[in-house]
Amino acid sequence: MYKQAAGLVAEMGYSNVMTFKGGIPEWVKAGFPLEQSKALEPVDIPTVGVDDLKGMLADVQVVDIRDESVYAMGWLPGSIKIPLGKLSAEYQQIPQGKPVVVVDHAGKQVLTAGRFLKSKGYSEVKRLQGGTMAWSAKGFPLEK
Repeated sequence: MYKQAAGLVAEMGYSNVMTFKGGIPEWVKAGFPLEQSKALEPVDIPTVGVDDLKGMLADVQVVDIRDESVYAMGWLPGSIKIPLGKLSAEYQQIPQGKPVVVVDHAGKQVLTAGRFLKSKGYSEVKRLQGGTMAWSAKGFPLEK
C-alpha cells in the first residue's frame, strides 16, 4: 500500500519520493511521534447481505471503494467507482438523497468509508457484507 501511495504522490509531480518501509507501526516503534486529526465518529454502519442488495439495486447508489487495479475483474451493476484512497477528494460524485451501499473486495474496508460518508452528510449508508467476493459467490453477475 505504501508503494501505491508513493506512486500517487509521484504522479502529482513530486520528484523526490521515498517510502518508509514498515509504515506507521515501524515509525511508532522507532519512537517518533504521530499527529492525529479528528477521528471519524464511531457511528454504526449497518450491513446489507448480497440477496437483499440484489433486490434493491435500483433504489440505492453502490459505491465501489476497491483499488482501480481490480476493476478489471468487474463491479456491481450501477456502481460509482471511487478507490478508498481517493474518497476524500471525490466523494462529491456520490448523489445525495439516495441510500448509499459501500462495497469493497471482502467487506473489510467499508466501515471506514461508510463512517467518512456519514461525516459528510450522507444520511443512509450501508456496507455490503462480504464485498464483491460474496456477490460473485452467489453467482450474481458483475459489469465490465
